[in-house]
Amino acid sequence: MDRFTYVKRGYDPDEVENYIKTLEGVIKSYKEKDNAIKNAIISAQVAADNMIKNAKLQADEYKNQILLELENVRTEVQRKRTHVQNFQNTYSELVRKYLTKLEENDMDEMHTRLNEIDRLIDHLMATDIAPSGLDASTPAIEFRAPTRVID
Repeated sequence: MDRFTYVKRGYDPDEVENYIKTLEGVIKSYKEKDNAIKNAIISAQVAADNMIKNAKLQADEYKNQILLELENVRTEVQRKRTHVQNFQNTYSELVRKYLTKLEENDMDEMHTRLNEIDRLIDHLMATDIAPSGLDASTPAIEFRAPTRVID
């Protein structure tokens, strides 16, 4: 209804009034649609903001979990480092204690004892000795532990 009837003093007021009411209805409809679109945009923005906020919170939670796990790994590494150091100390002490260089006197003492045993065996083989023991002329050999521990 874009054309109005021309009357004596202009357009027909009823037609103009009806047209204005129709335009007002169309404008109201557009305003409602505009408000719906604005509300949808606001809702979408709020939802996006909430998603970003939740994502940041979840990222912070993951970051804190990872930091905690890394700290646990660091603690375990330190525990292993201490274990390795203790092993190294124990190993070094054992090496120092049991693999010391034999001194010349220690070797001389061992050879002297071995020679005494050889002489005792020669003596036993040269005489008739009953298995019950040695006679009074058999030299006694004292078996003593060496002055150093040798393994």
